[in-house]
Amino acid sequence: MITMNKNLPIILIIMIAVTFSGCTGESATKGTPIQVQKFDRANPNINANIVDVKFERSDIRAGEIVTPELFIANTGSEKITNETVEITARLITLDDFLANLYLKTMSEEKKTRIIEPIKFETEIEPGTVKSIRATFHTIKEMEGRSLAGSYEITITLSVNGQKVEARVSPITLSSGDVREFTPAPTPSPMPTPAQTQTPTSTPAPEMIETPTPAPTPEPVVVVATPTGKNFTTIVKDDRYLPDNLNIEAGDMVIWVNKMDSDYTIVEMDKKIPDIILRARNSYIFNTTGEYRFGLYFKPMRGEPRIQTITVKVNAS
Repeated sequence: MITMNKNLPIILIIMIAVTFSGCTGESATKGTPIQVQKFDRANPNINANIVDVKFERSDIRAGEIVTPELFIANTGSEKITNETVEITARLITLDDFLANLYLKTMSEEKKTRIIEPIKFETEIEPGTVKSIRATFHTIKEMEGRSLAGSYEITITLSVNGQKVEARVSPITLSSGDVREFTPAPTPSPMPTPAQTQTPTSTPAPEMIETPTPAPTPEPVVVVATPTGKNFTTIVKDDRYLPDNLNIEAGDMVIWVNKMDSDYTIVEMDKKIPDIILRARNSYIFNTTGEYRFGLYFKPMRGEPRIQTITVKVNAS
């Protein structure tokens, strides 16, 4: 027969209350959103999507700092000037056997705690994506009982004072020693000892005229006017068709979305603004060079698919 400690109910309630507490400003990790909720908006011109939620580590131990990074796309027509992130933590299971037995008798309200909202002032232009980071601390144990287990994190986003979207992500806190993740200092280079040379008689140098080498030419960047030629890329099943294009300066690329969900096309080197793709969108490449476009969508898992577009000098 298993004897339940009479203090266990009180301990468990305190555990949940303090496990997810102490949110502070910004920092980064890796998670998989499993549910999305949209809200009715008083101002239809203000809207945003949480394109992705990432955690810097998949292995998080109880007692360590957790920092989800939210990638926010401004899908409205007005500029976003401030954001508020609310985080709700719900306890699912605990690894501690006795504590988990009592957990099954608790109400959903007692399993859930709301963390104080975190405010940001990140400006996001319409059609662009930026990230914000919210840090909160976890607790290793309470009254000798480990808080390692499974949790569900609900992240609710408000922009310009208007609630727009909520995402649910699972998090597992494992047991083990708490780790401090600080960058290792870069060692200073050891000075090279000076070598003592024995003076020797040196003959007078012969004057030889050395020709100045010709400078290496830098790559030429050409800016052209529109040619009127169009190249179509199909976006289907979260990938580009084709994923490589060779065009000339002044040509237009049209992206056509064959899926029901929206995408965000991001030039990985930020050479052009991000592109929100609903049904179709286009861009005229007036400048030569190589462009790499990542395809972002929700829910996002892993690295984005890349389309490479090489823009060459217009032969005409």
